[in-house]
Amino acid sequence: MLNAQIKKSFPGFNLDVELSLGLELMVILGPSGSGKTMTLQCIAGLAKPKEGYIELGRQVLFDSSTKINLPPQKRRVGFVFQNYALFPHMTVGENVAYSIRNLPKDESLARVSQLLDMMNISAFDKRYPRQLSAGQQQRVAIARALAPNPEILLLDEPFSALDSQLRERMELELLDLQRECKCSMLLVTHDLAEGYKLGAKVAVYHEGHIAQCGTRQQVFLSPVNRTVARLTGVRNFMDGEICRIEPPYVWVQIAAWGTQLKAVLPSDKELAAGRKVVVGIRPEFIQIAQKESSENVLASRVLQVVEGISNMTYRFAVESDQHEQHLLNVLISKSDDTLLHEDHMCQLYLPPAHLIVIPE
Repeated sequence: MLNAQIKKSFPGFNLDVELSLGLELMVILGPSGSGKTMTLQCIAGLAKPKEGYIELGRQVLFDSSTKINLPPQKRRVGFVFQNYALFPHMTVGENVAYSIRNLPKDESLARVSQLLDMMNISAFDKRYPRQLSAGQQQRVAIARALAPNPEILLLDEPFSALDSQLRERMELELLDLQRECKCSMLLVTHDLAEGYKLGAKVAVYHEGHIAQCGTRQQVFLSPVNRTVARLTGVRNFMDGEICRIEPPYVWVQIAAWGTQLKAVLPSDKELAAGRKVVVGIRPEFIQIAQKESSENVLASRVLQVVEGISNMTYRFAVESDQHEQHLLNVLISKSDDTLLHEDHMCQLYLPPAHLIVIPE
């Protein structure tokens, strides 16, 4: 169990976060420079907070009020660096054994052998890091971090150097590893899909603070504000005002479009008629209307088309937009057999279940 309150200041930047983590994998999402890596470094003892408190299990690692600050080697923390930080002059086995070098030789050899088997790299025991692929180096780095049986494993963008196929395989292996080791894991990533796939809990960082922390469903499906929505992949936002509420639905007047949008009433937000809100929707949830309907359907014109491997990305202008402010980004699978071109006119449907209503 990790409980951390961390405050650290730099010129022009202040880190002020509070985390609580059990025997689960938590993902930290956020833009570069938001304090993600610094949080890991403070927990590991590689950086010292200005103020705060860090407790792991029943051991206090840092407490500014009582001047406790354990050195890294006395913290039961494993750290997997973004560049893996393997010792180039040591073999795979020697790298893994380094963090348990104080154990009796027989115990150390047995532990190294166990970890190499677990990470499927036993055949590379005598090789040096330069003789390994990126995926193999990553496995060595994880094995080395796990060697002293840490209570928490910290991973700083561990998949960033891997190709897409290897990354997907390593993500699945990490989930298996977490279940097998039953330890806490804290993983930093920029990849939204990776964060959703791996994180039982997600913390969204913004400018040195945690904008929202909760289960992945809470954070991705019910963001607390526009910032969290944007950082978790929402690309379409409309300013509006609640005009009526009839559970389980709420109707929002979008002044710029001269229309109302019907959405599912969020259970975790206090809303009332007349309140200013932001309505958001992810590009993949907007649909081409297949039948006549007056509800949540917008006459729109294609402004831009970008073809991907399996999807088409479109940018639409809503015909009724009085201020030309709200362009809609839409992602449509090629399997839908929907092919549009620039200046094509069509009806867009915004499903009520996928509209996110956020109080301003």
